[in-house]
Amino acid sequence: MKRAFLPLTAICLSLLSGAPSLSQTATPEQLRQRVNDNVVFLMGGQPGATFNQLANDISLVVSDGYKLRVLSVEGGAAVQNVEDVLYLRNIDLALTTQEAMDYLKASGELGPNLNQRLTYIAPLFPNPLQILARGGATSINDLSGKKVNFNNKGSATAQFVPKLFKTLGINVQELYMTQGDALEKLRTGEIDATICSCPAPVPAYANVKSELGLKFVSVPYEKSIQANYLPAVLTNEDYPVLIAKEQSVNTIAASTILISFNWPKNTFRYERTAKFVDAFFSKIDEFHKPPRSPLWKSVNLATDIPGWTRFPAAQEWLNNWRKRNQTPEQKDKVVH
Repeated sequence: MKRAFLPLTAICLSLLSGAPSLSQTATPEQLRQRVNDNVVFLMGGQPGATFNQLANDISLVVSDGYKLRVLSVEGGAAVQNVEDVLYLRNIDLALTTQEAMDYLKASGELGPNLNQRLTYIAPLFPNPLQILARGGATSINDLSGKKVNFNNKGSATAQFVPKLFKTLGINVQELYMTQGDALEKLRTGEIDATICSCPAPVPAYANVKSELGLKFVSVPYEKSIQANYLPAVLTNEDYPVLIAKEQSVNTIAASTILISFNWPKNTFRYERTAKFVDAFFSKIDEFHKPPRSPLWKSVNLATDIPGWTRFPAAQEWLNNWRKRNQTPEQKDKVVH
């Protein structure tokens, strides 16, 4: 017992007699600066939304004590998140969709030259259009004349999917609410379907029980929508309870993008974002491990987005990576 006690005593004495910690010597202002200098704020989504889960993954993997802290912020959705990156104080990064970026650039709603003020860090995941319905519906066409929820206002789903329905000639009664509220109304029969153009699985959908009789409906990849969407498939791996192992549901998809304001080089906000980029890209393999979302295994950091500029520090990181990995096989593995 003495042999264990003496070293412990020595350790305690050495800590007491050693150099004082920063908290003992720094002024309150110095402590405040230390806490704030290396914090980046990442706008995710609403509770129960996939954006929120993915933002939390980024925060948990990339944060490194006081060297770098990534704080995930519960926000609105794709369209609102672009506005927040541009105008909301302290927001450094956000998750959005390419369709939201392209729409806001074309419409000019957030001012001119959006592609000069907004940059992207990297494309992340496909956003399959997921339509969960009751009453035996199997195709999007079966929803004609029905009550359909298009997610909360400000989301990419609310902004773009009603137009998609009109393009396909499907007229519905449009409703707008969170997925949690929509699922409750589906259970009670007050609405017929709820929709999310989001990375799969949507946390709110993943918790739905099979006995409720809700099913995903298919979306055809028609020529009229091929300019803005890609074909996609939902499987049992996405929703083990709602989709049988031998079955799949055909749908369409857009893309999730990680964005940043285009800070000038050699500014504090630029350097802080560059520090995030280095940590995020360097740790991408850590996102492949449980309990992170399996979506991370599909990420290709090196993919370019037509019509948009990558944040300079992110482009420099990728350029340097390519120089160190010259073989074509290795160049393709920067993503996985």
